[in-house]
Amino acid sequence: MAPTVISTFATTQLDLLDYELQAELEETAELSSQHAPASLQRAGLAVLNLHVSNQRTGFGGKTVVELEHDPAVGLSELPEHGFRAGDIVGIREQVGGAAKRREKSEAEKKGVDGVVVKSTSTTLSIALDKDEADMPGGKLWM
Repeated sequence: MAPTVISTFATTQLDLLDYELQAELEETAELSSQHAPASLQRAGLAVLNLHVSNQRTGFGGKTVVELEHDPAVGLSELPEHGFRAGDIVGIREQVGGAAKRREKSEAEKKGVDGVVVKSTSTTLSIALDKDEADMPGGKLWM
């Protein structure tokens, strides 16, 4: 067996990780474009009716936002979901069902991306990718 060259191995691993990330991003974009947010929530792939309960500076100077159910909805615990620490998520403004297609596409573009830092039964903590990220207002979904 020939010895493994570390630089070649590392480059190959990085390429595979990038390929996996791109595949997951494409899959997520396809799911969100073909299904309504409510059906994604039933499948555990989205959480609706969120609002920012806290915002702080986290490790490395990243902005960390804590999201919980909007009190107007009446639920204190989040529904069952598949979000775990390390998952890459997008936070978007939740537009009404009567909104026009153009308004929905604009709301998707205004969202922010981040990584789940902590997941509890009542909150999701997200470290935002950008330092100067503008959080959308109102009801949110991810």
